[in-house]
Amino acid sequence: MGAKIRWPVRCVLVIGLLIGWLSGSAAPAVEPVTLSIPSKTVTLPNGLTVVVSPKDKLPMTYLSVRFRVGSAYDPAEKAGLADMTARLLDKGTTQRTATAIAEELDSLGARLDASAGGTGSTVSLSLLAKDIDRGLDLVADLLQHSRFDAAELERERAQMLSQIQQRQVNPRQVVSETFRETLYAGHPLHRPTSGYAPTVSQITRADVVAFYERFYVPNNAILVMVGDFPEERMLELITRAFGEWPTRALEQMALPQPAPTQGKQVRVVDMAVNQSYVQYGYLSVRRADPEFAAIRAMNYILGGGGFVSRLTHSIREEQGLAYSVHSEFVGGSQFPGFFYTGLQTKISTTSQALNSLFAVIDTMKQSPVSAEELTDMRLYYEGSLPRRAESYGQVAALLIDREFFGLPDGYWTSEIQQVQQLTAEDIQRLAQRHLDTDNFVLAIVSTREQLELAVTAIPAEAIRYVPAP
Repeated sequence: MGAKIRWPVRCVLVIGLLIGWLSGSAAPAVEPVTLSIPSKTVTLPNGLTVVVSPKDKLPMTYLSVRFRVGSAYDPAEKAGLADMTARLLDKGTTQRTATAIAEELDSLGARLDASAGGTGSTVSLSLLAKDIDRGLDLVADLLQHSRFDAAELERERAQMLSQIQQRQVNPRQVVSETFRETLYAGHPLHRPTSGYAPTVSQITRADVVAFYERFYVPNNAILVMVGDFPEERMLELITRAFGEWPTRALEQMALPQPAPTQGKQVRVVDMAVNQSYVQYGYLSVRRADPEFAAIRAMNYILGGGGFVSRLTHSIREEQGLAYSVHSEFVGGSQFPGFFYTGLQTKISTTSQALNSLFAVIDTMKQSPVSAEELTDMRLYYEGSLPRRAESYGQVAALLIDREFFGLPDGYWTSEIQQVQQLTAEDIQRLAQRHLDTDNFVLAIVSTREQLELAVTAIPAEAIRYVPAP
């Protein structure tokens, strides 16, 4: 007997549409794809939010803990503190040395990651289900008894300073940092997560301990566990490992809201490069915005859909100006997120690429998208839904984002259903509201003496030339 052919969801939908068209009748109704992720949410007496989700595809467990704190909470003169704290979590506790932790992870075949972002810091662990007791004991030890040894801090400081030095000569990172610093000017989010050489040099062990004791508390954390266990068993294991974690009063920091993007702000960084690196965008919406999924779908047509997007078709395929061009809406948590477009092009074609970028964006606002574009977008999002929860880590990410961003349960399905209802007129209205060519930040890394900016949308007075880092 021949092997069964398993068609991807998108292919099945396309075939169904074609059969309906060829038969002269309306396309057959396709039952909406749904994604069920069973979970249970509880809050422990110490304030720790816990979400557990059983998944028996593999004998694995994925644990993720996210704290509601990141680099936005760093003192300006100690930028990089949140990052330093996260980096040092697995470098020794009162019970384990850094070497012992590394050896234990190796013996378990486990992977531990700790990192800080702008408004959140995350610790995650992936391991076999049979080793869950040892894994939970290890993570609980790191989160409650980290030692922050002075020698480990100096080693991490040297590594951070080296990375800062490397990013200052990397044009991709320079353009990204220039874009962000201008976009969030006057707000703590304008700083890179890892800080600057002068600020990282000033971070002391006392600073790290104070930051850890202030923010790494259970009543400031979300813990998600996805594993090959029943819900009640996972809750029992978590309560045993984290139930005695002492709560502390959480001092609230009143951070300001960033100012909306106003006017046209162009920053050109003069570096010895062989092409121009470009990032364009402006402040936009939070992840919890009711229209976020629809905005993201509109952007799929604009520049998020790879080879089927308008930006790629115009700038790469038709004109050959860039190998890749992309755009994205990044949703914020308690602060607005942003829209950005990135591309690299020859220095001599920078103006042509930018004129094309503005033209494509304006066209999205001026007329409805085609039926073909709308159908492709719908099929992509419906077909992508099952792939968003294939791994245990992906399931954990969906659940922790639900809690962190304040999204409704099952948002991963309801958002896709919202996208399926969008019309060409809806897409145009979204483009008119959320695409802006009058108020923006444009960062360019290029060689100044070779760069001639002649872009209709950019007045000369908007351009500022800045030196390389």
